[in-house]
Amino acid sequence: MNLDLSNLETYLEEKILPDLEKSRGGFDKIHTQEVVVWLKQIIVHNPELKLDEEVLIIAAYAHDWGYSDIFKEGQVMNFEIIEKAKKSHMELGAKKIEELLCDDFFSFLTDVQKSRCIHLVAVHDKKFEIKDIDELVLMEADMLSALDVNSSKPVLDAKSNKKFMEAMLATRVPKFITSFSKNEAKKLIQKRENYFLSIGN
Repeated sequence: MNLDLSNLETYLEEKILPDLEKSRGGFDKIHTQEVVVWLKQIIVHNPELKLDEEVLIIAAYAHDWGYSDIFKEGQVMNFEIIEKAKKSHMELGAKKIEELLCDDFFSFLTDVQKSRCIHLVAVHDKKFEIKDIDELVLMEADMLSALDVNSSKPVLDAKSNKKFMEAMLATRVPKFITSFSKNEAKKLIQKRENYFLSIGN
């Protein structure tokens, strides 16, 4: 049985976004919403991939949920702090979505779909290990949002941004599999470079 996606998103927003509002000054809420938007565009542009939209939408909303247990309001961010939290936030996020998926609301999903949601959250930042199509597509949406400076001011300073961009260009962007994401990434990278130049960094 398929559920209307708008109902699914409303439920996920009510359960997850309040926690993310408190994480990294609200950055994680904005980032999560952007990831969902990018994910939908990737799905629309790549019907041949036959992606499970419900599973990916759930994973997108929950992928950084674990950060809400790690980062608090007003905490200063840098590249090293975020990298150090990667493993823990995936583990915490996977536990959170596993618990949420026990709600009767998700009875429309099969056990296989639920397991896949949990798996995607648990591995989404394992940049050297992800290889399945749905893992890579979620990573693309995640990274397009991370590159985007249009909706929210980057939480990183210039020094951390340099490290972030070096890591992105070396380990993430080369793994993109869709032409849509590759093309969008080029535009976002240029805009990000322009942003840091404009603020004198």
